[in-house]
Amino acid sequence: ATGFESSDWLDVWSASRAPENAERVSTDEDTGFEPLNGYALKVTIKKGQKTGLNLPYQFQEKMGHEPEAMYFRYYLRLANNWKPKVSGKMPGFAGTYNRGGWGGRMSDGFNGWSARGGYAVSAALDEDEYALGSYVYHAGMQQKYGDSWGWGRGPTGIVHRNQWYCVEQYVKLNTPGKADGELKAWLDGNLVFERSDIRFRDTEDLRIETLWMNVYHGGTSKVPRDVSLFMDNVVVAREYIGPAGSVGDNN
Repeated sequence: ATGFESSDWLDVWSASRAPENAERVSTDEDTGFEPLNGYALKVTIKKGQKTGLNLPYQFQEKMGHEPEAMYFRYYLRLANNWKPKVSGKMPGFAGTYNRGGWGGRMSDGFNGWSARGGYAVSAALDEDEYALGSYVYHAGMQQKYGDSWGWGRGPTGIVHRNQWYCVEQYVKLNTPGKADGELKAWLDGNLVFERSDIRFRDTEDLRIETLWMNVYHGGTSKVPRDVSLFMDNVVVAREYIGPAGSVGDNN
């Protein structure tokens, strides 16, 4: 767990250097920032670029093994300059092993998989609305790039700028060769997505390799202006976490 309160916050992650487009902040008036609790991580996709964050948490390195099921929660706040041109990627779990399961490298059941979060830009939404979802490379995929699954259950995954949201995701890998893998998502404690028929892998060699803290514009389109968001209170756990202050959470 990390709330980015310490100046050595990077030590809990599997990165050799600080991300270029991320900084720990406690104030940022220009973007309408209001702290959730002290410091937060500000992530910016800079004008003419696509990547805001590419920060891994490697389970083998940090825990000594790679799990097959895991929960992950973080708080998200879109800044008032968050106006991306196209839909893109957000944090989630992965097991790509630098072989397959991202960037048009189709999952075949043996090379890798990923289940990142995603944000959607749509003409069907109001100007201040963005839809969260999952962007998944799995063994049952039929196209070169990942499948986008909107979080459309119950209260849905709609978020607005300048407001904190509690985002939680759960992945349970399938029995190799069977389509019984699970993926769930909660927004502010409400279940907004659930599937239990996913075939992530066809071999036990693929597990949950990493928590992939990814913020990416697209696709291939570059942002026409700086766009920023904030993250805070990140927790990785073997059981459901829930919003801060709820049962089972101490962060």
